[in-house]
Amino acid sequence: MAEVKPFNAVRYSKETITNFICPPYDVISSQEKERLKKLSPYNIINIELSDPKGKKNKYAHAADIFKQWIAEGVLVRDSKPAYYFYEQIFEDHGIKMTRRGFFGALKLDNPHSGKGSVKPHEKTLAGPKADRLKLLKAVKANVSPIFGLFDDEKNTIVKLCVNIARKSPSAVAKDTEGTFHKLWVVTDEDVLESVEKYLSSKKMFIADGHHRYETAWNYSQERKAKDKKYSPNKDYNYVLAYLCPMEDPGISIWPTHRVIAEPADLEENIEKYFDVHSAKDFARFAKKEIQPLLLFKDGKYRTLTIKKEALLKKAMPNKGKAYRNLAVSALHYILIPKIDASEFVYVKSDKEAVNLAQKTKKIAIIVPATPVASLKAISLNNEMMPQKSTYFYPKLASGIVIKTV
Repeated sequence: MAEVKPFNAVRYSKETITNFICPPYDVISSQEKERLKKLSPYNIINIELSDPKGKKNKYAHAADIFKQWIAEGVLVRDSKPAYYFYEQIFEDHGIKMTRRGFFGALKLDNPHSGKGSVKPHEKTLAGPKADRLKLLKAVKANVSPIFGLFDDEKNTIVKLCVNIARKSPSAVAKDTEGTFHKLWVVTDEDVLESVEKYLSSKKMFIADGHHRYETAWNYSQERKAKDKKYSPNKDYNYVLAYLCPMEDPGISIWPTHRVIAEPADLEENIEKYFDVHSAKDFARFAKKEIQPLLLFKDGKYRTLTIKKEALLKKAMPNKGKAYRNLAVSALHYILIPKIDASEFVYVKSDKEAVNLAQKTKKIAIIVPATPVASLKAISLNNEMMPQKSTYFYPKLASGIVIKTV
């Protein structure tokens, strides 16, 4: 089962860190990058997405910056191992929500074996993993965490997080989307031991950060092969992870919609495999076990539902029911099966997807969000969902805590 332990984080020395944090690397546009750099010369974007300097490439430059900030006292290492409890207060479609969990060091398992205690659910791309591996090898630190979920049926950790949040935080921030970030450094040995023991009977489900997780695993294997004094307790065998109970009331999963040039066989596949309904029926069908698709084409919307469940089984014979019932699965296996996932444009807003489709004279496919229960079932079945099947909102901040490896 999952092995989690406290660690000595490297953190910003100031309590208010609004100008120092940034979103994960893979959701930052070039314009956002420049805006973040202007907030402070010490914004973590300078390490997360560094630029080359002189003869040094961007990875070597990031490593230099990290060392310099530690030397200058901008970043400091905590003297005691801790769990770092983390709260995000945000609005989700007008509803105020709070998500609570904590940062710890999660023992790495082979993400490809299907037998480990850490369960991925999403396919990854080679390019981002190669990029993140170069950064990790240069900086020797996890700057961004992975996001893990675990069962907390009795609300043990949920209640613990609520109690800790009643105290004054060690660090605070507010990002441009209006999300408040609060951090508590917890070194109480009774709390550390109880959390570690509680999680030792749990499986950990990766919600976000699949590329970072696989990168950390690949890095650990490289280090292991070269380490003449190898020990399973070495820091590189653990990855920085934000761990959150599945039962936390602040869990919010958004869908990720697709925009693509119309395939030649689109209408043929619709007629053959789907029943067509009006756009207003989409919300009603989205509550059912088998998810619908909402297609935007030539200024018109159509809700699509699979004609027979047997079609899903035929198209995905080696997949479980939870996998087959997702809209993204029907999209990639039945509606548009011949186009590689990398050719789609992925958009989190349905309005943005439609606007982009109109501007580029393409089609937009709107999908419902993936339920947490489906993610768990698919992970336990050792299946990998199509890329961009989940979007956990809000994203975790990079730079809140850093774990050296």
